Amino acid sequence: MNILDLSYIAFLTFASLVFIRNAKTKHAAPSRFKNVFWALTAFVIMKLITSVITQGQSIIDTTSYISILLESFRGMASVVSNVFLFHFGISILTYKINTRIDYKIFPVLLLLGIIMFYLTGIFQPSEFEKISRFSFGYNGAILGFVGCINLYLDKRETLRNDISLYGLILLGVFLLMYAVTDGVLAPHALSNKMIKTISAGVVAAASLMLNNFIKKEGTKKVGFV
Repeated sequence: MNILDLSYIAFLTFASLVFIRNAKTKHAAPSRFKNVFWALTAFVIMKLITSVITQGQSIIDTTSYISILLESFRGMASVVSNVFLFHFGISILTYKINTRIDYKIFPVLLLLGIIMFYLTGIFQPSEFEKISRFSFGYNGAILGFVGCINLYLDKRETLRNDISLYGLILLGVFLLMYAVTDGVLAPHALSNKMIKTISAGVVAAASLMLNNFIKKEGTKKVGFV
């Protein structure tokens, strides 16, 4: 395990712990925000699990049976993480919209469609994770980026120069970087690994800054679940 991989895991671990702590804050209250940040938390945790399994496979010798199980679990964790990211992107963009249709059901329907194609053999199992990166990951990251900028513009008058506003900007930067690393660059390129590690550091910093946003919004009956 090199320094980039170790740093990536450390940053994601830190961000996961902070987001989990924020989710349990006593200021949390049910609201239209309740489905926004929990999906982001789940995304970060699943990316952490994916990375840990990947590194574990590279340093620990396992039997072929165990190796197949770990690879299957790693691939599923990667797919699920991208589904949560897509959920987050839709949630943060539509948190102010009151409609009869819950747009957050779209990731579930899309996942079921992909699983159906997978079971019918329309595409190979090895393509399952790749398809999820482009269909869920890339689009979810772009939607999340736009949502963060929109939320920043919506809150900048009430929060003024609060550090939580910079947290939203940093989160948007992380999502844009994720869209590049998972949707544009070659997965195993050194430059891609460097950008992924930097982006993990960015989301770790954003998790701390957003803690203040959660507390302030909590006093206004805006929840974080």
